[in-house]
Amino acid sequence: MDRKYFYVDSPLYKMECTAKACERYFTLIFKKNFSDLGITQGELCLLDTVVRSPDISQIELARLLFKGRAHITQMLNSLEAKGLITRLNEVKKGRKIRKTVLTEEGRRVYKIICEVFDKKFERMTQLFDGREEEFIGFLDEIKELITDGTNVDFD
Repeated sequence: MDRKYFYVDSPLYKMECTAKACERYFTLIFKKNFSDLGITQGELCLLDTVVRSPDISQIELARLLFKGRAHITQMLNSLEAKGLITRLNEVKKGRKIRKTVLTEEGRRVYKIICEVFDKKFERMTQLFDGREEEFIGFLDEIKELITDGTNVDFD
């Protein structure tokens, strides 16, 4: 058969395999280092996103984390019950918003997470040689291309 590319040689398949390897690696890191913190992997991702963007809405969280809004609400409720976050009602530009902020305990847990990740990803960071933002932008473009106009559901 005369084909230039087979599916297993395609960039999309290579990205899929890389994503699976990253997910498995993250699961191993999580089980080894964070299982005693009393949070799930999804909650850890949500916590990290809230630190990055404290004014983020639940709809934006759902979109960024590929979860349904109800799932995000459930995780936020869980993190709040564990004393890691608190949600404050604020008014901005005449609109009521709920701001999510880390508690003292949440900051302590997040610091532990950052210390472990900084060590685990040091070699990978060196591999990017300062081009992380370019690479992330490229991945975001691919994700947008794939999901634009489709009814992809990540719930």
